[in-house]
Amino acid sequence: MTRAILSAGCILAAVGLVPGCADRVAGGTTETDNMVSARLYAVDSLLADWNRPVTTPTIAVLRLGASHLDFGKTSLEGTDLRLETIDSLPIPFRIVYWDRQASLGRIQVRLEPPLQRPGTRIRLRWGLPDSARSDSHAVWTGLDQQRRLDLNSVLVSDFEQNSLLSLLPVPGSWYTNSGDSASISEPALVEAGASRAGHALHATFTAPIRKGFALAGVPLGQRAYNLRSLDSIEVLARGPNTILTVSFDHQGAVNRKAWTPVHPDSTWKRFSIRPSDLDSASPNGGNVGWLGVRDSVTHLSFFFAQGREIWIDDIRLHGIDRDDLR
Repeated sequence: MTRAILSAGCILAAVGLVPGCADRVAGGTTETDNMVSARLYAVDSLLADWNRPVTTPTIAVLRLGASHLDFGKTSLEGTDLRLETIDSLPIPFRIVYWDRQASLGRIQVRLEPPLQRPGTRIRLRWGLPDSARSDSHAVWTGLDQQRRLDLNSVLVSDFEQNSLLSLLPVPGSWYTNSGDSASISEPALVEAGASRAGHALHATFTAPIRKGFALAGVPLGQRAYNLRSLDSIEVLARGPNTILTVSFDHQGAVNRKAWTPVHPDSTWKRFSIRPSDLDSASPNGGNVGWLGVRDSVTHLSFFFAQGREIWIDDIRLHGIDRDDLR
């Protein structure tokens, strides 16, 4: 992305303190000579086609890295940040994460309809002591549950499309695998049963504990993905006496995983698993813990043990959006 460097006489104008000096912008960004203090973003570049309401507030996401700003000049937790209009009016925002050491950050920004107009720009400022912060709770105020799901989650699959393809932005097909003394059938779409309408993924398996593995998995896309902003993974499951282990995988030259087991039974249960719920790193099975895999997840895997069959349904990733998996 091309960046324009402001002359010394425009430094204060870039942070909204001196009028009368026009911003010179290329690629929608602004920087100062000696110390990066502000950057402009064209709203058009922040809103994907799937996120362009005309009359309602929406949430844009700033994904920040070393090419955007010098993280070493920010506070440890990003408390010196401010988002504002070109007229220096505050815009509600929420820091999802701020990792100064890794030069990575993610910010959710509330855009009211006037700020969604084509050509509108907003300004990110940092290095501001005692910065007046907006109310982060105001970011999602008034957005109903369905709108929140649309903006801040991705449905992996609900198995209602009569296909084993996922519903991810780059859909991949479900597959199975097993090893040692275990075996598993090909996954099939069946009626959900147990007092639930619709369809689910079903498989039968043999996998005694500690004597092999049986799994069903799906690729997130065609590359490795940063899932630092993941709030939780939600899955519906049933399977008498089955141990279901939910795993985030990096499949590559060295395979890495972060997982945790849950315990479904003969009735449908909804499991919500946060990154903090995943097991600590251990030498077993390539488990490196969440910190070891969160920046480069390639697959979701569901391991089965002890029981004989499993049904899974309505798998959703919360805290990310469709752009995160493109």
